Amino acid sequence: MDCRTGLRYTLPHRTRGSCQMALSHRERIIRTLSQERPDRVALLGGWVLGDQLQADLAGMTPEEYWRDPLRAAFEAERSLGVDAIIALHPASFPGEYRGDASKETFEAYKERFNSPEDVRDYVLGLPSPEEALASFDASAWLAAFRSHIETTQAMLGDIVYLPTLWDIVHPTFEHYPTFGYMNYLMFLKLYPEAAEKLFWSQNLVERRKAELVVQLYRELDIPPLTLIGTDIAGRDGPMVSPAFLDRYYFPAVRHAIQPMVEAGFHLVWHSDGMIHPLVDSVLSTGAAGFQGFQTEYGVDLAWIAGHRRRDGQRLTIWAGLSTAALLRYGTPDEIRQETERIIDTLADTSNLFILPGNNVLPDCPPENVRTMYRHAAEYSRR
Repeated sequence: MDCRTGLRYTLPHRTRGSCQMALSHRERIIRTLSQERPDRVALLGGWVLGDQLQADLAGMTPEEYWRDPLRAAFEAERSLGVDAIIALHPASFPGEYRGDASKETFEAYKERFNSPEDVRDYVLGLPSPEEALASFDASAWLAAFRSHIETTQAMLGDIVYLPTLWDIVHPTFEHYPTFGYMNYLMFLKLYPEAAEKLFWSQNLVERRKAELVVQLYRELDIPPLTLIGTDIAGRDGPMVSPAFLDRYYFPAVRHAIQPMVEAGFHLVWHSDGMIHPLVDSVLSTGAAGFQGFQTEYGVDLAWIAGHRRRDGQRLTIWAGLSTAALLRYGTPDEIRQETERIIDTLADTSNLFILPGNNVLPDCPPENVRTMYRHAAEYSRR
């Protein structure tokens, strides 16, 4: 049985053929994961930010937007013809689009952490994995997550909700906001054994959450597809050495997500920047593919798609235009050309889903966003 039964997540390889009938959003996702050619490429939404951009895409006035910002954020994504939504980001007040991100919040770490040694001392005081698991209320967590999914899915209707699970089912790497960039990176360099404790402290809790996600997705019949990962790379490559990550970080990731890997989940790893040196390491954890390709940094889509998963299957790729470059500054013709290049490069070598490379910020022209989604659907139908 496949994932549509809710009994187990095994998506067998099937002979690829053309589809003449329009598919439902869910069926399009399932066929893509099954390596069976859908009627068009599957489209993902959830990263459009800002009240003005969302209102424009949704065809709403500001007054209409502020009556129900959450629904407005959804209507903006639905207007793009998406098959699934991975998150919703309604604004809290006019002009807001990144929570409480301010100079004060970015520098709040200075109240507690002013050196690598401060970070070390904090980490050494963390509970053991066993202690953390003993204090974890799995029933309450599962109930809250179930409620969130069911409430969101009820609003989305036939559009599929695929919650993003980064920092939930595996250890995070992005502790920069907590400790400060310099403190954290120096801590990793000077105290690698303490860093290992940091990555493992919540590991049994994260693994338990992974088990609960498998259980819940089966009960609610959700396609076994989600975004995980963490930003480890910048413009010039990984933030720390791949050797460090292979020894201290990725083993913790591998252990935490193992229940989902064994259940057949397609875990798509997000990372901005030049990810090439870490591709094999990420795939060794059981991840099924990648998202977050900044081609302006030299990322080669075809090279990445040429890799295979740990089980030998082809990768699941979420790809789209860079929101820091072409989607923001390109002409409609340039956007159409790049969209075609992505589809031509990836559609026959990976399980391809279209999603912008990162958050679409409020100053991105709404017509550019519409053009990418519209042309991806139209071009892939041909």
